[in-house]
Amino acid sequence: MSTRRPIALSRRDLYRRVWSKPLSGVAKELGVSPNGIAKICNRLLVPYPSRGYWAKVSGGKAPARPPLPPAPEPQNQRVTISGVPAGSRRARTRLDPNERREQLMEVVEEIIGREGLHAASMKRIAATAGISETQAYNYFGSREKLLVALARREFARIRAARQIDVDRTTDHYDRITRTTRTYLREISQRGGLLQTLLSSPDVRAMLRKEHHERHSNDVHSHADGLVKLYGISRAVALACTVVLTTLCLRAGKLIADKRISLEAGERLCLSMVLQGSRNLMSAGQGGVGSSQRL
Repeated sequence: MSTRRPIALSRRDLYRRVWSKPLSGVAKELGVSPNGIAKICNRLLVPYPSRGYWAKVSGGKAPARPPLPPAPEPQNQRVTISGVPAGSRRARTRLDPNERREQLMEVVEEIIGREGLHAASMKRIAATAGISETQAYNYFGSREKLLVALARREFARIRAARQIDVDRTTDHYDRITRTTRTYLREISQRGGLLQTLLSSPDVRAMLRKEHHERHSNDVHSHADGLVKLYGISRAVALACTVVLTTLCLRAGKLIADKRISLEAGERLCLSMVLQGSRNLMSAGQGGVGSSQRL
C-alpha cells in the first residue's frame, strides 16, 4: 500500500480549498474522508459550505460565504494532513460536571473580553475548552443559557462580597459605607462583562423575572430593617431605600462605562448616600436630632 506524503496547510489555505469545491473533492486531494475534513475544519474553526450549497451555486444563487474567524488558540494556525490515521490532537481532561461548567464560563468570559459577544459561538467555546460542540450543549442547552449562567455567577459574586461587609458590623452607617464601596469596586471589575452580557435581549429576558424578584426582596428587607432600627414609617423607609439604591446603581453604571473613575464614584456616591440617608431618617422621625446616629 502506497503512503501519501504529509500535506501542511494554513487555516487560510484550508478555508480557500473547502470553498473552491465540494468537501468530497477536497478530501480526495488530501487523502482523507469528507468527514475527516469536516472534523479538521471544526477543530480549527474554519467554516465550510453546508449541505446544498453547491447545488445553489449551480443554480446561480450561492449564499455569501462566512469570513474566516480568528483561530481558537494562537498556535492553531496550521494543520498537517497525512494518509496515516493519527491519535487525537486534543489534550483531553476528564472534569466533573461542575468543573466543566465553570471552565466553559471562564472560556466565554475570555472570548468576550478579547473579541466581543458575537465571537462567543458554541463551536468556538467548545473548541477552546477542548471538547466537542455536542458536549458543550450537554452542559448548557444553548448559547444563551451559558451566557445567563455567566451573568448569574457574576451577580452572585457581587452579592457575596457585599454580604461579607454586612456581617462585619452592626452599625447602620458603617454598613452602608462598606457595602457601597464594595459594590462599586466589584462593578468596576465585573460591570463591563455584565453590561456586555445584558446587551443580549435573550439574556435580559431570561434574567428579568429573577432579577426583579431579588431586587424587590432586597429593597423590602432593607426597608423593614430601617423601620425596626429607627421607628420610622415604612413609607419613608421604602422611599429612602429605593432612592439611595437607585443612586448607587447609577454610579455603578457610570463606573462600568468608564465615564467616571472608581475613586470619583466612591466619593460622590458615599457623600450623597450617607447624607441623604441621615436627612431622610431625620425627616421620618419628625425632625428628631440624629446626633446619636452620626
